[in-house]
Amino acid sequence: MKIRLTLDTAAIGVLIFLTAALGLAVLLGAQTGLRVSATLPEGAALSASKGISPFQKIKLTFSESVDPQMAESLFSIQPAVDVQIEWLDSRTMQFAPSRPFELDADYKLILRPGILTEDGGMLKKEQSWPMRVRDPLVVYLLTAENQSGLWAMDLNQNPAQRLTPETIKVISFDASIDGEFVIFTSLNEQGGIDLWRVSRAGGDASILLDCGRDRCTAPAISPNGARIAYSREVAGPSPDLPFGSPRIWVLDLQSGQNSVVYEDQQILGYGPSWSPDSQKLASFDGLADQIRLLDFTDNQQYIFPSNTGGPITWSGDSTKLIFTDIQQNENGLVTRVRLADLPLNDTTTLLGENDDHDYAYYSLAWSPVEESIILGFRLSEDQPAQVFWLFDPGILDGIIIADQDGYTYNSPRWDLYGKALIFQQFKLKGKFKPEIGLWQSGFSEPLILAEGLMPHWLP
Repeated sequence: MKIRLTLDTAAIGVLIFLTAALGLAVLLGAQTGLRVSATLPEGAALSASKGISPFQKIKLTFSESVDPQMAESLFSIQPAVDVQIEWLDSRTMQFAPSRPFELDADYKLILRPGILTEDGGMLKKEQSWPMRVRDPLVVYLLTAENQSGLWAMDLNQNPAQRLTPETIKVISFDASIDGEFVIFTSLNEQGGIDLWRVSRAGGDASILLDCGRDRCTAPAISPNGARIAYSREVAGPSPDLPFGSPRIWVLDLQSGQNSVVYEDQQILGYGPSWSPDSQKLASFDGLADQIRLLDFTDNQQYIFPSNTGGPITWSGDSTKLIFTDIQQNENGLVTRVRLADLPLNDTTTLLGENDDHDYAYYSLAWSPVEESIILGFRLSEDQPAQVFWLFDPGILDGIIIADQDGYTYNSPRWDLYGKALIFQQFKLKGKFKPEIGLWQSGFSEPLILAEGLMPHWLP
C-alpha cells in the first residue's frame, strides 16, 4: 500500500511539530524561569592579581526583558556597597561602585529569587558571583639604551612587565583611575606627537589620536574615564616655522569628538588637571601667569593668578584646589601655597605669606579621603633638595615623611584609599639613576620600588 504526502499534508505536519515544540519550550521555560549572567573579568574570584577593578563596571544580562524596579529590588552586594545603576536596555543592567571597592576584600554579587516581569516571569533560584578586588600596579617610564617604554609592577616583588613595545618611545603618560588603560604620547614620523593607548595587560598599544605634525602632549584622563584632556601645539605652515603656543583640547572617547576647550586663541594652556568628579578642568596659562578653570556643568570659568607653573591638587569632593605662586614680601620673593574654595569663590594663603626666606613650595598631592596634603619644599635656602611634608590644611601641622640626606623628592601620588604614596626620588650627588619610592603610615623612611620615572598607580 502506498501513501502519498501532498504538499498540504506536509505543511500541516510541520505546523503541528512547530506548535508542539513551541508548547514544550514554553513549558520548560515556565519550569526553569528566567536566566541571568554576569560579565566579570576571567578569574575575578580566584586571585588578587586577576580580580576586579576597584571601580569595576559589571553587567547583568537577563534572558528576556525585565522590569528595572523589580530587578533592582532583588539585587544586592555583600558586604553592602553603594552603587550607581544604569540600564543599557531592557535586558541589561550595568552598575559600578560609587566609591572604590576596598582592597583585600571579598565581595559577593547576589540576585535573589523573585518576580522580574509584569506578567510574572520569575528567577526561581538565587544566583551569586564571588568577586575579589585585585592588587594595584605601579606603571612607570623606564629609559635605557635609547629606549623609553612603559613598565608595570606590583608591590609583591614580582618581576615587572613591559606594556609598550621597544619600537615605541614614550614621552609622557597618564593612567586611568579604574586601572584598565594608559594613555601615552610618542613622536611620529612627521615630527609631531600622537596620543596612544595601551591596556593594563600591555602588548596592544595603538594610536588613539593621530596628531600629524601637531604636538599633543601632557594627557590627563578624566576620573570617569570618558575624556582625555591634553595640550596641543599646532605646527607652523612649513617645517621651518615654529609651533604655535599650547592650548587645551579634550577628546571624548565614546563619541570621538575632539575640540579645543577655549575658542579664544589668546587663552593658552598646559598641564590639564581634572577634578575628582570629572566636571572641572584646570590648566596653566604661562603667558598670562594664571590658572584657568572651567566647570563643564555650567560653563563657569575661574581664574587664579599663579606664576610657578606648578602642579594643582584637588580636594576629594572637587570643591577646593591648592596651587602655588610667587609673591614679594619684606624678605624678598617667596613661594606661597594657595587654597581656592570654589563654592565660596574665595582664595586664601595657607603658607608662605610671612616666610623669612623662600621655601620653594612645589609638589602637591591631596589625599582622596582625608584632609591630608603632601607638600614638597626646601628645608633651607642653601639646600636644593626638596623634602615631603604630610600636613593637615586646617591646622597646618604635620610630619616630614621623606628627607633622606642627599635625595630630593617630587611627583607624589596617593592611591585610591589615601593609604599609600608613590613618588619620584633623585640622588643629587654622585652616580645615580632615578628611583620610584613608596611610603605608608608607619614607614620610618621610603621604600625603593624600582628604577624609573613618573610613577602612576594602576589600580
